[in-house]
Order: sequence, then C-alpha cells, then structure tokens
Amino acid sequence: MDDRNLVAVAEQAAATSLGQRGPLAGCTALADDGRHYRGCRLEFDDPADDLCPIVNAIAASRVDGSRRIVRAGYYTPTSGQLPVFPAASIRVLEQVTNPDFVMIVSAGSGQFVEKTLAELRQEASV
Repeated sequence: MDDRNLVAVAEQAAATSLGQRGPLAGCTALADDGRHYRGCRLEFDDPADDLCPIVNAIAASRVDGSRRIVRAGYYTPTSGQLPVFPAASIRVLEQVTNPDFVMIVSAGSGQFVEKTLAELRQEASV
C-alpha cells in the first residue's frame, strides 16, 4: 500500500469517527506482513474515555495477530493545520514500530507530510 492509499483509507476511517470536541480523524496502520488496519477518533461525554485513531488501528492489528507496524497514514480535516498527537499514542507507537517508522499525515489540504517516530516524539514532548 503506497502513501496516498494509506491516507485515503485513513480518510475513510475518519468518516466513522464519533467526535464531540475535535475534528474527525482516522488512521491506517500498515503491518509488516502487508495487512492494513483502520482506526477512528471516538470521543465520549467524559474525555477520559476518548480513544485515539492511532491506538484504535493498532488495537485492530493486534486482535488480528499482527505484531509490528511499519508505516501509517493519518487524516484529519483541519484546513492545513497538522495535528500534534497525544503523548500516550506516541508511547504506544514506540512499542509496536521499528525506529524507521514513518507516519504520513494529511490535514485535508491534499498534501502529505512524512513524520518520523523521533519527530512525533519531539512534538508530543515524550
């Protein structure tokens, strides 16, 4: 699956989001065996119960038996402003990816930005 498809599938996943406070968001996680998994943002009345698209996609991969995520696509329609991911999501990524992991991020402007795990960690102050 190429980068454009990673983001396109993440956009499809975003459409299933349950958002109360933030924009729609979706993630596609590509496993080392070639399978891909989708996750969406789920926000509830109590923000402590919210679920991140990244963690949802990783959970789906684990349930299906995948162990390692090699690349991911993330989509959220925020008019060009790229998201800063929660530190908790980055910590989860660190446990299931390789150091050369890359997240392809789209804010709905049609452009993609590659972010390494180190860049994501720095932005989230992990």
